[in-house]
Amino acid sequence: MPDDSLAEGVVARDEIAALAELFDRFEFALDPLSREADEAESQFNDQIENLFESRVKPALPEHSPVSLPVFRRHVCHLCREFLRKNRP
Repeated sequence: MPDDSLAEGVVARDEIAALAELFDRFEFALDPLSREADEAESQFNDQIENLFESRVKPALPEHSPVSLPVFRRHVCHLCREFLRKNRP
């Protein structure tokens, strides 16, 4: 999914903001093995899977190369970009 427009059409900006908050809590945690980081990552992954199953997968052609891991990587990229642009 090299084109941001696909994910932006599937994932609203406010959803990216919420996902970016979770992403920040585990990706940049001072203690990546903490319970808080694990919980944030679990919530992030659950939300990504839900978005993929409910919005992305039904819209894909039958033999599309877009899989859940590919979608997750793309959303992680969008989260990094969001955090980079919206840091105080």
